[in-house]
Amino acid sequence: MKNVPDGTLFNRQFCVGAPQNCCDRSGKITYAILPRGRSKRRSDMEGKMTILVLSCGTRNKLIRFFRKTLAGRPGGGRVIAADCSPWAPALYEADARYLVERITEPGYLEHLLEICKKEAVDAVLPLFEDELELIAKNRDEFEREGIWAVVSEREAVELCRDKYRFYQHLKKNGLPALTTCCSLEEADRAVAEGALSFPVFVKPVRGCGSAGIAVAQDREMLETLCRHSPEGLLIQQLATGEEFGADIYVDRFSKKAVSIFTKRKVRMRAGETEKSLSVREPELFELIERTAATLPLSGPIDMDLFRMDGRWYISEINPRFGGGYPHAWHCGVNFPALIAENAAGRENPVAMGAYEAGIAMMKYSDEVIRKMEEG
Repeated sequence: MKNVPDGTLFNRQFCVGAPQNCCDRSGKITYAILPRGRSKRRSDMEGKMTILVLSCGTRNKLIRFFRKTLAGRPGGGRVIAADCSPWAPALYEADARYLVERITEPGYLEHLLEICKKEAVDAVLPLFEDELELIAKNRDEFEREGIWAVVSEREAVELCRDKYRFYQHLKKNGLPALTTCCSLEEADRAVAEGALSFPVFVKPVRGCGSAGIAVAQDREMLETLCRHSPEGLLIQQLATGEEFGADIYVDRFSKKAVSIFTKRKVRMRAGETEKSLSVREPELFELIERTAATLPLSGPIDMDLFRMDGRWYISEINPRFGGGYPHAWHCGVNFPALIAENAAGRENPVAMGAYEAGIAMMKYSDEVIRKMEEG
């Protein structure tokens, strides 16, 4: 994007066959309008905070939460959104927006850094699994420019993405986990030893959301799933109890969990919490804190747990904002404010369970209507 005048149309050829909400599937030339005006320097911003949210997709609520939070800070603030598809509705909630390449395309990281410099970005926030790894791996590129990458250490990101490695991590640290196997042969041994029984839960080793999950009722069905899967599968004890979710914030400086919100999941849709009820249980908080302390986490964290027969089991950790975070926000648990404080160089105080139990969240669909650019 060098030598491209401000305010001009910039042509980019997007790849065909990209994941939904990550790239324009049409393969047509897409036009990104670069904001007019000179690049800003941090010294010119008079304390104004600027956050860049990556792969914003349909996270409209999150953009709104950040805008409201930053508007209430001394000096105000701005939220910049980026996505590789003009059909990402959250783009149009931000103060400024950018169309970028797919994260796998050459020049993507350089484009992000250029945006950061132009907009005097203080912190960059990835939301998409694959992008977490990319930003964590290249954290130094941002830090050299004085930009905080709001992501856990690369070691934690990679371990949490590999669900079997995460299971092994839980067992190594004496944390409660559902019996999990990474092959049909291992599952057969677990069944013979009485550690596993049918039906079993099956999911991709590096999956996200609800993609690729299934329940195998018997050995024959499990073998069929394993034989025809295009990727490695985990075979896990089927959780038959209640499912819970935790939104956790690990402070940038203290490296400790300073805020935790927990909810019982009432209904799920497409891997995200659709209906939930806030809960406050000291035993659960203690388990979450103990688990988070075993990994070099930072920023917003999403954790899934189950309670069966009165016992807690940790399912997985996603080191990013969870899809059910709006429940926490509406209960007064403000992660954007914690991120802003950390981006300003200040440590956040511990405030565990600072919300009311028994508050329900019920999601519903909404729309963004706008006239699109031709071409």
